Amino acid sequence: MSAHIRPQPAMKLYVLFAVSFSWAFHKIPSRKYQHRDPLTSDLLLCDQCPPGTSVQAHCTSAAPTSCSPCPERTFSEHWHWGDSCQYCTSVCKERQLIQRGCNRTHDQLCQCVPGYHLVVEFCIKHTSCQPGYGVAALGTPESDTVCEVCPQGHFSSRFSTSEPCLPHRNCSELGLKTFRQGTPTQDTLCENTSMKPVLDCSHRQTQCSSDVTLCEEVIFQSLTSLRLSSIPLDRLLDGLPGKRVDRKSVEQLKKACSPEGQILHLLRLWRKQNREQDKLYGIIQGVNTCERKVSKCAGVKNLTLEDLLTLMESLPGVKVQAEDIQAVVSSCRSHQYLLHLLHLWKNLNRAQDLAKGLAHSIRKLRQQGAPRTLLRSIKKIHRIISTSSIHKMYEKMFLKMIQDGSCFKTKAYNE
Repeated sequence: MSAHIRPQPAMKLYVLFAVSFSWAFHKIPSRKYQHRDPLTSDLLLCDQCPPGTSVQAHCTSAAPTSCSPCPERTFSEHWHWGDSCQYCTSVCKERQLIQRGCNRTHDQLCQCVPGYHLVVEFCIKHTSCQPGYGVAALGTPESDTVCEVCPQGHFSSRFSTSEPCLPHRNCSELGLKTFRQGTPTQDTLCENTSMKPVLDCSHRQTQCSSDVTLCEEVIFQSLTSLRLSSIPLDRLLDGLPGKRVDRKSVEQLKKACSPEGQILHLLRLWRKQNREQDKLYGIIQGVNTCERKVSKCAGVKNLTLEDLLTLMESLPGVKVQAEDIQAVVSSCRSHQYLLHLLHLWKNLNRAQDLAKGLAHSIRKLRQQGAPRTLLRSIKKIHRIISTSSIHKMYEKMFLKMIQDGSCFKTKAYNE
């Protein structure tokens, strides 16, 4: 009679563990989930609810899963077996716009505003490629600008988030002579050797010149109250003391300039013609001293295009166009930027007082946190122009000329 062998306790535990492990890792069919029926304690495979819905009632032995639509401002993006939907994102973050509104199957989607891209959870401004670098790939709401060094024969002269490197101008193809070879930050400059220099009174003139003098413009503007523009240019020419300006130059002024521009350029030519005159030395020397001081204060280096755009935007009245500012940067040396841009602004705003305009600019630059070197330079220029005593000397001379009608009938001053 064979003995009855009873299973050992260890063997029972092993069999139980194996069955449980097998059930736990049993592959559940797609879009199904396990649920134990509370009435029968049976473990059932229920159908999941589709996107846009949630489980209202789990399946039973007699009925399938019951699903209900997600309430307003909630969503479910995937098949699931949860009894609730997710809440939609209420608002987009700073510098973000709604790209897609919330619905039952998708959350509200936000993206960075134009000019910004997402870094972790924040929208960061696109990088501006600096001069000498062009844009190889534009920035998107998800990625930053990609910059590349300008290759040989190309340049980029401004900070930009959109402009690629541009090819240098070919002067020979234009029938011109090369004045200055291009660099990675500046275009090639051409000069037309077949043309004689022409006086340009246009406010869009952007060629660099030593003839840019703020003191002259400020001082001569103070004479507009004397109504000099109502006096014929020839009569004013005859009445000026010292050496007479060549009449051919005067005829050129009449053709090229407005009435106000004619007066300004005539006085400028007259001043050059009489540099050595003893009787006029005080006035001439005073203007020269003023100009030397202004030029010294305006000679700020390392100013960026962004700094110059900020400065010109801070001045009142008619604004200097961005392309003219760009042209100055392309054709001038850095220590000439301020002087020439202020000259362009003055040409555009003949009726504006430069001292008041600079005072207005200083207030705005302070508010905008402009570079300290730029702000300091503008303050010094404002101080020099505001306190110049040459204004009164010029006014006294011209008042005497106007009050003495014989100045326009005889040549006493020119003899």
